[in-house]
Amino acid sequence: MVSKLIIDGVQGGLSLLGYQLTRAAKDPTYVPSPPNTYPTYSPSEEASFRSLHERFNHRTLCARDRAYILQQVAKQAMHVPGDFAEAGVFRGGTSWFLAHLLREAGDSRTLHALDSFEGMPADTEKARDGHDPGDFGDTSLESVQEFLSEFENITFHPGFIPGTLAPLEDLSFALVHVDVDIHDAVRDCCAFFYPRLAPGGVMLFDDYGFEVYKNAARKAADDYFADKPESLVVLRTGQAMVTKLPPSTA
Repeated sequence: MVSKLIIDGVQGGLSLLGYQLTRAAKDPTYVPSPPNTYPTYSPSEEASFRSLHERFNHRTLCARDRAYILQQVAKQAMHVPGDFAEAGVFRGGTSWFLAHLLREAGDSRTLHALDSFEGMPADTEKARDGHDPGDFGDTSLESVQEFLSEFENITFHPGFIPGTLAPLEDLSFALVHVDVDIHDAVRDCCAFFYPRLAPGGVMLFDDYGFEVYKNAARKAADDYFADKPESLVVLRTGQAMVTKLPPSTA
């Protein structure tokens, strides 16, 4: 309001002198940058991928765009030595997907499936973790094993992390899909799997970018990798990934 009164006053004074206040002419050579409204290619929307996702989406909460990222990371990880692991299996949907991708590629490496198969642990804190104890308990080891029974190279590790990790101590990994949501489980996955990740191997965090997990999955990953040479690459899908660098030759 004040600025309009000032402008009106100046205009009135100039008018008495025979002048007119106008805006400066735009530079005719100036071309503003267009807004970022160009349509982008979304491969997860291709009919072939939509059809594939429909084969397991009833057994997972992993949306199609995140599943596509998982697929591409898995394909790249097949060129890296080491096993695959999924921490946080729930009803087995993305474990089925990873096992399917390995079989389609003729790759016989082992997929390790880790989950309590009875929901979140008793020490889960809603304020920190975004979940209550027992959340995601509508599953069972038996139902997941039945769903994945067509595959031969899956090893199940039922129970709560980190208590189920000891049998994996002498292994190396090309891909670790971390979908455990809560802070302590993500922290324990980082501490265990990162040192065992082969150079070029990937840890893919499913829940990193979701606001409900900012004090859980995100904080645990951020804290762990704060002093590591690798950087977390945060994706617009809500995921984040870390690719293991080769040992320094310096």
